[in-house]
Amino acid sequence: MNKIIEWDEDGYPTEESLDRLEKELNSKDFHRAIKAFYEALKENFYDYCGSNKIEINGETVEVWAYHTGGWSGNESIINVLKKSWVFDLLLIRYDRGGHYYFEPKFAGSDFPE
Repeated sequence: MNKIIEWDEDGYPTEESLDRLEKELNSKDFHRAIKAFYEALKENFYDYCGSNKIEINGETVEVWAYHTGGWSGNESIINVLKKSWVFDLLLIRYDRGGHYYFEPKFAGSDFPE
């Protein structure tokens, strides 16, 4: 899959790419939707995402973290992701301030590249 998010001249995700992301997330192909989800996370403008370890119910677990950094472009991406069934499937923790933690189920044996 090519990069799913394209950026405009001001550094914001284009409406066309957000529409494409929404379409991919609603694909009837389960694996395609999951892949689009992680691709969008990886394309976070300020590189506020990646593999991390956090505590969940007293246990340290590996997660895929996404931090919006309060930047409206990243907020636009997460808002599209929130509308998808994939978001609810993979979200394992949210901390106020735009800190999202996802379980990388179905992403293979390791975190998305």
